[in-house]
Amino acid sequence: MESTVASKIPFKDLCLLCEKISSSARSMKGAYLRKYISYFREYAKKMKQETPSLDDSFYPILRLLLPQLDRERGAYGVKEHNLAKVYIRILGLPKEGHDASKLLNFRAPKTAGKLAGDFAEVAFWVLKSRCPEGGSLNVEQVNMHLNKIVLKHAAHDPRGVDAELVAMLTSMSAAEQKWLIRMLLKDMKFGLGQNSIFGIYHPDAKELYDVCNNLHKVCQLLHNPTVRLHEVEVSLFSPFRPMLAERCNVRSVEESMKKSQFYYVETKHDGERFQLHMENGVFKYFSRNGYEYTDGFATLLTPHVAKLLRTDIKSCILDGEMMGWNQKLKCFKTKGIDFDVKYLKMGDDIRPCLCVFDILLCNGQVLTNKPLCERLHFLESLFTPSEGIIMYTEQKKVTTGQEVMDELNLAIDKRLEGIILKDPTSVYKPNARKGGWYKIKPEYTEGLMDHVDLIIMGGYFGEGRRKGISHFLLGAAVPPATEGMEPVEFHSVVRVGSGYSMYELSELLQKLSPHWQRVLPGQCPPCLAWTKEKPDVWIAPQNSYILEVKATEIVPSKSFKVNFTLRFPRVETIRYDKKWSDCMTLTEFDSLRKEASGKLYSRHVDASNELPESPRKKQRHLTRVPIKLGEQFRGIDISGIDVVTDLLEGKEFCVLTDWKEHTKQDIETKIVQNGGTVVQNTGHNTFCAVAGNTTLRVHNIAKSGRYSVVHVDWLLRSIAAGELLPWTPADLLYATSTVSEQLSAKYDMFGDSYTQPLNKDTLKYVFEQVEKMDSVVDLTEEMLADLEIELFPGPSPYGLFRLCRAYVDKYYRLNDPLSGESNKLDIVEVYFSFYGGQTFLQIDELTTHVIVHSESQERLDEIKGLNEERGCRFYIVTENWVHETIKMKSRQNEHDYSL
Repeated sequence: MESTVASKIPFKDLCLLCEKISSSARSMKGAYLRKYISYFREYAKKMKQETPSLDDSFYPILRLLLPQLDRERGAYGVKEHNLAKVYIRILGLPKEGHDASKLLNFRAPKTAGKLAGDFAEVAFWVLKSRCPEGGSLNVEQVNMHLNKIVLKHAAHDPRGVDAELVAMLTSMSAAEQKWLIRMLLKDMKFGLGQNSIFGIYHPDAKELYDVCNNLHKVCQLLHNPTVRLHEVEVSLFSPFRPMLAERCNVRSVEESMKKSQFYYVETKHDGERFQLHMENGVFKYFSRNGYEYTDGFATLLTPHVAKLLRTDIKSCILDGEMMGWNQKLKCFKTKGIDFDVKYLKMGDDIRPCLCVFDILLCNGQVLTNKPLCERLHFLESLFTPSEGIIMYTEQKKVTTGQEVMDELNLAIDKRLEGIILKDPTSVYKPNARKGGWYKIKPEYTEGLMDHVDLIIMGGYFGEGRRKGISHFLLGAAVPPATEGMEPVEFHSVVRVGSGYSMYELSELLQKLSPHWQRVLPGQCPPCLAWTKEKPDVWIAPQNSYILEVKATEIVPSKSFKVNFTLRFPRVETIRYDKKWSDCMTLTEFDSLRKEASGKLYSRHVDASNELPESPRKKQRHLTRVPIKLGEQFRGIDISGIDVVTDLLEGKEFCVLTDWKEHTKQDIETKIVQNGGTVVQNTGHNTFCAVAGNTTLRVHNIAKSGRYSVVHVDWLLRSIAAGELLPWTPADLLYATSTVSEQLSAKYDMFGDSYTQPLNKDTLKYVFEQVEKMDSVVDLTEEMLADLEIELFPGPSPYGLFRLCRAYVDKYYRLNDPLSGESNKLDIVEVYFSFYGGQTFLQIDELTTHVIVHSESQERLDEIKGLNEERGCRFYIVTENWVHETIKMKSRQNEHDYSL
C-alpha cells in the first residue's frame, strides 16, 4: 500500500491546477490555489484516519510548485537544448524538419513564432498531436523520477538521465509534459509569485522559509494553517536568508539617520555573502541562497578557523562576506566574472577568507532579537583574527551625513565597492531589506561614475514578455591604422540587457531589425571578433548604434575578446546622435581600466547639490553637432522632375520607408513622374501611406485608424501595369475600417479570394495569415480519413496507410528505443509516415501493424508471442507490403505479405 498521500494524487491533476492558475485572471489565481490546498488538506485528513501511518505532507506538491526553492534536490543538468534533442530522438522527428527546428531554435521568432522564448509552450504544440490524452504517473512517482535524474546527473551518467526522461515523457500527455518541463527548468511561469504561494499555504510560511531555506521544514512545522508560528528562530546547520541592506543615495543619507544618535559604518566587501555554522567542532558553510559549500572549505578554512575560535565557544552562527585573499600580494581579490571564491582549491594563489560582521547564535543562545550594538558585544573577541583566514569587518561610528560622505570618499580612494551604514538598534530580520541597514555605493549618486560608449555587435533572443531580441553584445573599436579613418574591426566587451524601457527597446529594434543576420555555427564575421560569449544574431557596424553604458568596474573575463568586461552593466542612453564609428576604442577602454584600477569611479562626492563634472569629458571637448534629419528620411526636390504619365493624378501619397533597392526618394520620384503628389506627413487629402516594412512610425499611423498603409510593391506593380491595381489583403500593411469592409466582401479572413484562383505567392500569404491568427487546426487521423473520403472518389493517394498504427522492428531489442537501431527499415518508415501511417516506439493495445524486414526476423517469435496474448491481433508484415501498396496506389492485402 502507498505510504504517502502524494502517491494517490495523479500528476495530471496537479498540471490541471497549474494550467488553470496560468490561464486565469490575476485576481483568481490565488483563489484556485487556495481551493486546491484546502481540498488536499481535507483529503489528507480523511486518508490519515483510514491509515494513521500515511505521510500526509504537502511537501511533494509544494516542491513541484516552487522548484526553484527546493534545496533538497540537486541540479538536474537538463536545459532546453538537451530536452529538444531527447524529443527529436524519441519522436523520430527529421532533424531538419519544421518541428525539430522549432524545438532547437525555440528562442527565434522566425521558427517558433509567437511562442518564441518559452520552450515548454513550443514543446506542447509539437507534442499535442503525438501524445496520449492522459498520463498514468502520480505526484510521488514524478518526484522519484526527478530524484533519479539528480543522482544520474551527479554520477555523470547522461544516458541514465535520458532514460529517466524518456520514461516520464512517454507516460504523460502533452499538457503534463509542458508543466514537467517548467519544473525541470525551475521556471513555472504561471503568474503567481513565491511569496503569494507561501501566503496561501500558511501566513507564516514566507517568514519561516526566509529563516530556514527549507521547503520540507516549512511543510513539517506549518502543517495546520490555524496554528501560528509566533517565534521564528535561526537554528544550527539550517541555512537562513540573510538580512539585506536598503539602497541609499549618500546625498540624502541624513534623512535615514534620524532614528539613532550614532550609526555604524562598515566596509562593503566585494565577495560572496556566507554564514558559518559551528557546533562542537563541526563546521558548515552556506551561501546567501541556502546552498551548502562545506566540502569546498573543509580543508581550506575549517582547520584554521577551529584554532582561532575562543575555547569556550561550543556553538555559533556567524554572518559575513567570503572573500578571496591573494597570498602573494597580501590583499583581497576583486570578485570577477571568471573568479568564484566558492570553487577555490588547495594550491591556488587565492585562498578563502571570511570577513565577519554579525553573530546570530552563541553557545545555544539565539541573538536575532537583540539590537546590533548588543550582538557586536557577543562578537568581540569571539575569535582571534588572522589575515587571510578569518577577520573582523572594520566598523566606525558616525553621527552626521558629512562623516558618511567622508567615509564614502575614503572607500573610493581605496578602490572599494562602497560602504554599509547600520542602525545600532536594528534587530536581525532574515531577508528583510528595510530593517535599518543601508548600502551606499558611488553608482547610486549621480555624477560620480564614468560611462562608456560601446557599439552593438549582436543580439540575443529573450523569453517571456521580452521574447525576441532583448539583450545585446557590445564591443569597442580597434583603432584604425591611419588617424581619421573609420575603424574596420570591433572586439566584444560586454553583454547588456537592462537600463532601457520597453518602449526604448522597441524603438531601437525597429531600426535594427532589417539588418540582423543569424550567427552560423563556427562563424564570426570578418569585422567582428568575439570568443566564448557569442550572440544569436549579428549586425554590420555601419548599420548599428552606440549605447552609453554605466557599470561599477572593469573586471577580467575570458568570455569576451578584450579579456575584460563590465560588472553590473546597464544602458544609460541610446546614442542616436553619435555616428557608429565614434564608439570607444580599445586604447580608450584600456586607459580607463588602468586609470582607477578598473573602477569606473574616481571623483569625490561633496555636500553641495552641484554634480561634479567628469574630468574625462572636460579633456575630450566633444563638439556638439546640430541634430539633422537623416538623409534617408528627407523628401525630394520636385522642381526638376518631369511628369511622364497621369496615372496617379489627383492622389496624394506619404512615403514612410524605403524598400529593397528603392530608397524613399526613388519611390517619391516615381510617384511625381506619374502625376501624383508627395507629402512628408499624412493630412486630410492623403490617399494612402506607402511603406516597405513596419517601423514605429508606420505603427503609429496605423494606430490612428485614418489611413491605409500600402506596400511599396503594390505601387511599383501598378506603375509597371499602367493602371491602379485593386488592393488585396496582401498589399496592405494596414487597412482602415472602410477598406476592410470592402475587402471582406471579396476575401475571407485569411486573405483568400472568393473568386480568383490562388497562385504560389497568394497561397504563401494565406498560410502565413493562418499561422498568425493561430487558426491552425490539428486534425486527428479519423478527421483526416473522413476528409479524404469527401475529397477523393477512390483511395486517397496521400492516405494509403491512414488509420494504420505501426511498430517498425528496427531496434536491437524489442520495444526498446534506447538499445540502438538498424537502418534497414528507415526508408520504409519514412514512406509509411509520408502516406498517412503513424509509427510508434513500442507495441501497445492500439498497434495495427508490425513491420519486419524480410531478411532480419530475429525477433519474430517474440513478436508472435505478444500477438497471441492480445484479444485484437495486429498484422505482422514485411517491408514489401509498404512498397507494393505505394506502387499499386491502393492498400494491399496484409495476408499476402504476412509472416
